[in-house]
Amino acid sequence: MEMKSRVEDDWLMVFQLEGEIDADTGRPFNDALAEACEGGQQWFLIDLLETEYLDSVALGTLLGGAKQADKLGGMLTVACDRPNLLKLFELTGVKELLNVQETASAARSLLEQAYTAATQSQDGGA
Repeated sequence: MEMKSRVEDDWLMVFQLEGEIDADTGRPFNDALAEACEGGQQWFLIDLLETEYLDSVALGTLLGGAKQADKLGGMLTVACDRPNLLKLFELTGVKELLNVQETASAARSLLEQAYTAATQSQDGGA
């Protein structure tokens, strides 16, 4: 597994993952996602467009990140167009929980809408 991460526009953490993610290779991603959440990061785009395989541990990492982002008032989305992974998300019932979109731009758009709504709500309440 190869992982790249970056922060865009001072609010969005993007993880770009390539290859196979399993209990052994996925540890750096798990640690980086947990560290970002502990640091207060709330908004995540997980790009799986170049990911070929996920095991149950990697799926658990994604779910944990989504739950933590939600708890912090943010959101996690997954960009994925691979039929085998989309089938996994559907069969396990997590497609909606992970806000799976078939392109990175669709995932980003969904996040931008939620981010805008959240920041307007905070501004309106101040």
